[in-house]
Amino acid sequence: MPGPIPPNANPSLESLFERAGAEQEIQIDAGDDRLRIVLRTDDMDLWRAHRRAHPGGTNLLLACESGSVALAETRLTWVVGAAIRQALVGDQSEALELLQTLGISQPLLALVDSHCSGLAETVVWAFHWERHGWLTATPVDGWP
Repeated sequence: MPGPIPPNANPSLESLFERAGAEQEIQIDAGDDRLRIVLRTDDMDLWRAHRRAHPGGTNLLLACESGSVALAETRLTWVVGAAIRQALVGDQSEALELLQTLGISQPLLALVDSHCSGLAETVVWAFHWERHGWLTATPVDGWP
């Protein structure tokens, strides 16, 4: 497994890396919605660099439309030009509630729940919209 996510962070992450293979990404459809899990070292390193530059206890990184309003008052957006927001939630269900508040649909939330192993519990995940309108998720670091 590349990067500083320790293998014991979540054993099912290892299966994500194996499933992704050389593509280093997995795309999962739910009707018209698509979750894209990006496992490329370069992408993971960019999110890690942001996290290191903004230390503090966070277990979610979110590309949002605004950095000047309360997190619940903004929406998830594209990573380019976004305000990268950090959040600390108690567990996976709180992470899913926050993502819903940020505009993520129920079908996508179900995919995140099923495929983003260790979300907010053992793995820090980053989320943003991709240019095709797909929700993109990247595991960043082990947590805590």
